[in-house]
Amino acid sequence: MLDTAIIGGGLCGLVLARSLQQQGQNFALFEARERLGGRIHSVPGADGGMALDLGPTWYWPHTQPRMTQLIATLGLSTFPQHDSAAVLSLTDPTRPPDRYENKSVHEGARRLAGGMASLVQALAAELPGAALHLGHALAALVERADHVELHFRDGTGTAPVIARRVLLALPPRLLEQHVRFEPALDESLRHTMRATPTWMAAQAKVVATYRRPFWRDAGLSGNAFADHSQVVLREVFDACDASAGQAALGAFIALTPAQRASFKAGLPLLISSQLAQLFGAEADTGVQHMQDWAEQADTCSALDLSAPDAGHAAGDTAALRLPWWRDKLYFCGAETAQHAPGYLEGALEAAERIFPLPAGRTPEPEIQRSSR
Repeated sequence: MLDTAIIGGGLCGLVLARSLQQQGQNFALFEARERLGGRIHSVPGADGGMALDLGPTWYWPHTQPRMTQLIATLGLSTFPQHDSAAVLSLTDPTRPPDRYENKSVHEGARRLAGGMASLVQALAAELPGAALHLGHALAALVERADHVELHFRDGTGTAPVIARRVLLALPPRLLEQHVRFEPALDESLRHTMRATPTWMAAQAKVVATYRRPFWRDAGLSGNAFADHSQVVLREVFDACDASAGQAALGAFIALTPAQRASFKAGLPLLISSQLAQLFGAEADTGVQHMQDWAEQADTCSALDLSAPDAGHAAGDTAALRLPWWRDKLYFCGAETAQHAPGYLEGALEAAERIFPLPAGRTPEPEIQRSSR
């Protein structure tokens, strides 16, 4: 029997696994995808060069102490987001964009050399391979007297896994939609799970790579915003590596999931057209790399798809921070955090709730414990 089963191989799940490994406990981590990282997803550029972040890109040292400490502890290299020079604003598709000089946008954000996936790789390197199980989508949890049975949709027909406790490091909406709980969860808890949006679940992101950062030659930061009836990209940013030797522009797509599906064949052309309208003809030559998170069943629930503009988790999520099933079941994904829910910092706060901070730092007050 496992002491602990962790469901979800994103940042929260990996940090929980790292804590258990350091404590010498018996654990296993189960991830539905065939890769670790969850919404952290970095891919190589067209030439196999720099990593392109199609999920989270930044962290903010002045407001995210957990991320800052973890990155330092792992010895990862960072660099500041390029954020100087002029910003563009496009409010009329028939006119050139307006230009605003020396306007900072990203408020001290930093990036990881090698992409945000380098954080995943560093954490995974500290874990025993035998404890990591990819391609295991959780189907059901059954409470027993002193343990929990876990049933997976892994296609192998394997026997249930049993563990003394289960840590659910997944978005609450995905759990509510895809996992059968026996006995059934309290209806008020299920309501809270349904009401908690999954960050970026219905969004899409694109990164276009170029031979050189030509926009910098024109005194542009790479930051641009568009707001009009025909907008395709709502926000654009400089996605170059630290030296700008490998050039790229990143952007968040403004179209809804339904619109992206409808225009799928022509979407690359629409993206190139808006980039060229913002930055000139050379912007039309980029090699595009796109991630549509709404197409990822392991990220986007039906409720997230029906409300694509939902932001970070809001409202009363206190029930998601309580232990359930007589301290055998814990919710600890990023959306359950009190601070920065949905962000990487929120994922670390959620993990910290299960395993408190090491000596020398002051944890937040402990939550009230549930008798259920």
